[in-house]
Amino acid sequence: MSPWRTLAACALAALAPATLAAPTVERITWLSGDTLVQRDGGRAERPSDRLINWLSTSMAGVQHQRLVANAKRSWMLIEAGEQVCHASAVRLPERERLAHFSNTWLMPPMQLVVPQARRAELPLDASGQVDLAALLADPQWRGLLVDGRSYGPQIDAQLAQVEGSERLQRVTSGDFGSNILPMLLRGSADFAFEFPNVLAALARLQPDVERLATLPIRGAAEPVPSGVACPRTPWGLAAVRMVDHALGTPAGATMLREGLMLQLSPDAQRQYRSQLDSFFQRRARPTPGL
Repeated sequence: MSPWRTLAACALAALAPATLAAPTVERITWLSGDTLVQRDGGRAERPSDRLINWLSTSMAGVQHQRLVANAKRSWMLIEAGEQVCHASAVRLPERERLAHFSNTWLMPPMQLVVPQARRAELPLDASGQVDLAALLADPQWRGLLVDGRSYGPQIDAQLAQVEGSERLQRVTSGDFGSNILPMLLRGSADFAFEFPNVLAALARLQPDVERLATLPIRGAAEPVPSGVACPRTPWGLAAVRMVDHALGTPAGATMLREGLMLQLSPDAQRQYRSQLDSFFQRRARPTPGL
């Protein structure tokens, strides 16, 4: 080998470790758009606050800032590769092309929300689940959706088939949809979608929510994983690995489980106990392969 090639090889070898080294994560700007709920004692906060507060004391040397952003803006920032992480994002294959994930919660299935007065008009199957395809095809029903929000893979797929329908109104929200239920109560639309735990929490802040009925949706009966999402960049991978390492402990899993249980009704806790047990048992360790 010529001296020049030898020098070049040595130079590349010297540069390789620096080039391949993970970026330093000094600060994470957390995007939190979940709806304010009321805790015991009357204090209103976002469910993601518990997660961010815990990480703030568990990730030494990392500054944690918060930015309230709705779904659409959150994913625009992540897709642009900004140094931000979403505190609680539904995990979907199309989102995994934009972000690295660390699972945090297993959410009960999304449900259909309608005024109690219209419950008897819904197209239901023999088990009492809503036939969403029939509902979306019925011109008597108008729906409300939050622009940029995912409702889980099964519901998203059916909504995509009627994209552009005048009977489906997409609205902008400062968070992930706290304005939807009041609009539904005012008669601005006939149905919406929401997680049952969010509805239970909102009922403490908005007593009128009790005038709404929630029903399961056929084909969307499984819990939905959500997690921390950071951009699919070297910085994002380094950040999500740090988060996952902090959460991947018995203490981290306990914190996440307790936060979810505060939101779930006793019935939901009993119904999904075995799945939640398995999920948080895995969450007590770092995610393999991340």
